[in-house]
Amino acid sequence: MTNEFIENFEASFDDSRFPSDFMQNYELMECFSHNDMGETFFVKDRQTSDYYVTKCYSDISLYAHTTESDILKKMNHDGLPSYIGEFRNEKMLCVVREFIQGKSLDKLVQEIPLTKQQSIAIITQLCEILIYLHGQSPPIIHRDIKPQNIIINEQGKITLIDFGISRMYNQISQVDTLCLGTKYYAAPEQYGFSQTDCRSDIYSLGVLLCWLLTGNVDVQQALKTIPDRHLVNIIKKCTAFDPQNRYKEATQIKDALTGHLSRRKMLILIVTSLLILAAALGLLNFAKLVLPQPIRITFQEPLIEHAVRLALQIDGNEEITEQDLLLITDLYIFGNKAAANEEIFNDYVESFVNNDGTILRGDINTLSDLPKLKNLRRISLSYQNIMDLSPLSELNNLEYVDLRHNPLDDVTSLSGAASLTSLILFDTNVSDLTSLHNCYRLTTLDVGYTRVKSTAAMSGLTFLRSLVIRKAPLQSLDQIETFTMLEEMYLSETQLLDLSPLLKLPRLQQVEVSENMRLAVEAISEVAQFKIIYK
Repeated sequence: MTNEFIENFEASFDDSRFPSDFMQNYELMECFSHNDMGETFFVKDRQTSDYYVTKCYSDISLYAHTTESDILKKMNHDGLPSYIGEFRNEKMLCVVREFIQGKSLDKLVQEIPLTKQQSIAIITQLCEILIYLHGQSPPIIHRDIKPQNIIINEQGKITLIDFGISRMYNQISQVDTLCLGTKYYAAPEQYGFSQTDCRSDIYSLGVLLCWLLTGNVDVQQALKTIPDRHLVNIIKKCTAFDPQNRYKEATQIKDALTGHLSRRKMLILIVTSLLILAAALGLLNFAKLVLPQPIRITFQEPLIEHAVRLALQIDGNEEITEQDLLLITDLYIFGNKAAANEEIFNDYVESFVNNDGTILRGDINTLSDLPKLKNLRRISLSYQNIMDLSPLSELNNLEYVDLRHNPLDDVTSLSGAASLTSLILFDTNVSDLTSLHNCYRLTTLDVGYTRVKSTAAMSGLTFLRSLVIRKAPLQSLDQIETFTMLEEMYLSETQLLDLSPLLKLPRLQQVEVSENMRLAVEAISEVAQFKIIYK
């Protein structure tokens, strides 16, 4: 993209339409699309040079009813874009979200026809995303599932984008505001016959599967060309005119597609199919694509091996291969207990907090096993003897790291974790986090009960939105004014006597304090624009 192109692009737009604080933070790079609902821009952060996507709503009627930012704020899933922020004035609302690198599904299919296995692998991933969305309270209905809104990255993983016409399901309502979605992919009820619900997305998913297998969105016509009667029946049930006759949940579709495959075999099929697809489409170099051979893996830490086996759902007598390890994205251990998922991990956390005697300190001393798990995104390794984090520098996809209750004091090894969004270091010996200044995605940080004495110890972490410093020897809020994105702070049981620096934070919404800080609270309570709660 040349400088001349960018200059001509910017000159063609009336910048005065946009919220001033949006233009101060972001540079318009390219207009992705323009329609009656508004414009979608490719933008660059002026401070970090990171790229994002911004949906700008200029129609006042749509502006008043859009829920896209509310929906994005609620979501936390690998297959969905992250919410970055929103800006508004009397004319326009700008919603900034994560930019997903890769190619849209419609463009990929133009370049190479997909096999049946690859099509099933894509739909199975989409089912996982819909299971998450429809499982929210209230359920989130996308209402515009189509190839253009599905991005495949260099690992062959999909992301579902564009929540511009999405809605939160209202059980009481009988009908929706008329919202057509995209022709062929939109369910009949989106044309105003009745209220849309989760089954509207299931209709679109069925049309998408039909299109992947045949290249045709006319389901009735295309079904005649699909030789696999099992897939024909799945598509028919997804796309039934009456929602009552469709699958009720995306889980049912996933189960129907994967049949009697074990979870392990199913995941291997998906990973292998999508890696080959990504390579064939030029998203990966064939020279770099090495499908792992079934080499037996040994572990240095038995507790880590136990957690891996729980995640894979295989017993202690079965061999673990390199290919198996590519399937591991999450790892959960609290003390002497390995957990199969986050829910069980949280149960162990509660047992520890309640001091019921079932949780003992774990015996993990080294993280040398973790680089074998190349696709790790979330790790919770709490209440261990971990001091050296250097193996984590080899994990490029880490997004969530929980190392609470460990004797570590140096987090420099995480300085290159470009995808890191959340870091929990409660009850560690950490005192300086400035080495993480290049972790631009880091928005949530817990340094409670550490050795942090001043917020200057986090200098450079200017994208933080939630900061926890409970029970730390915190005495100063030096440089806090640079944390302009902060929305929540947790300062209870610290030694702070002056909270006035918090008044400089434009986005701050809530601050937690304790009774010993009451005088400091009273000094700012009349002018503070944020909520103050006592714990």
